[in-house]
Amino acid sequence: MEEALGIQYRWKKDSRKKNGGTWANLSNRSLVRYADDFVILTESKEDAEIAKTIIEEWLSEKGLALSEEKTKIRHLREGFDFLGWNFRKYKTTSRKTGLVTLIKPSEKNIKKFKEGLKELFKSFKGSPAARVIRDLNPRIRGWGNYHQGVAAKETFSELDSYVWWKLMSWGKKTHPKKSSEWVVERYFGCSCPGRKDKWVFGDKRKEHLYVEKLSWIPIQRHTLVAHKNSPDDPQLKEYWEKRIAKNEETTAMGRYSRGRDKLAAWQNYKCPWCEQSLGKMEELHVHHIQPKHLGGKDTYDNLIYLHEMCHQSIHALGATNPDIQAKLKDGRTKPPRKRTKSQKVQTRKPRKEVAKTPSTKGIG
Repeated sequence: MEEALGIQYRWKKDSRKKNGGTWANLSNRSLVRYADDFVILTESKEDAEIAKTIIEEWLSEKGLALSEEKTKIRHLREGFDFLGWNFRKYKTTSRKTGLVTLIKPSEKNIKKFKEGLKELFKSFKGSPAARVIRDLNPRIRGWGNYHQGVAAKETFSELDSYVWWKLMSWGKKTHPKKSSEWVVERYFGCSCPGRKDKWVFGDKRKEHLYVEKLSWIPIQRHTLVAHKNSPDDPQLKEYWEKRIAKNEETTAMGRYSRGRDKLAAWQNYKCPWCEQSLGKMEELHVHHIQPKHLGGKDTYDNLIYLHEMCHQSIHALGATNPDIQAKLKDGRTKPPRKRTKSQKVQTRKPRKEVAKTPSTKGIG
């Protein structure tokens, strides 16, 4: 498809780059493709119409055709939707051109997410708070992780407010004879460890069970795949292993209890029992290395993240087994130097006040 459009790339040396250079596009067109969806970027409307004709001819040779409903020619100032995001130029005073390109979750995708939540809350009628939390968190976490690479912070805050009102509505319907103040007192509070947010919905009868917020997900820009780096190329095995490991670490940072970022960082985002990434799509549990009934405390040196199946295995074998406890402790390392804003802790020691003595200079 790129060859039909006349798109060509050339390796450009650059000592500032880690790989010693980068691939530069020599043409006035760009192609972005995902599965059977694609976008062609051109410098003018006339060239866009020519590119459309070329693609139509290229597809007809293969017995395919463009969808007239989906195929549109738009200026970037109007914006367009692609893969659930909206790409558009906005006015700004921080750039010389007076314009800045932002990628945000599309209105259509936001509407679909809200409709999914509406249907989910309908199924919560008569359900306990524990089921609401367990069914709601994967939806919030999954949608938020998908959009964490774009300018979605404002959208996250708006949707957090929407979820809050839906939870309040559920609470009032579940307890029709109780007031709104009673519902707030019963379900809302500082349920997330490490966060001073008193508006977190949780089951106060169970530990570490609460609804996560989209605004807690850090925005992390997507790293582009280098030109023609295919996962099927055996020579690039190391490249893809490092990329997958990095993506799993990012997923882990975005899916577990947000107040325990420091705890996961001490584990290098790995489960010490199976030594696999915490980003694997499995429920995570907070485990007390020394059980609470034996004097164990809710402190960082006694807590550790485990996959659900790993947690069950440990309790089946005996959580008080010295060998098991030693293995869990060995899985903890010193926190990395590079940490996110939510992981930073105050390590600076307070300055000691030194009594100042009056200078004796000049006294004779």
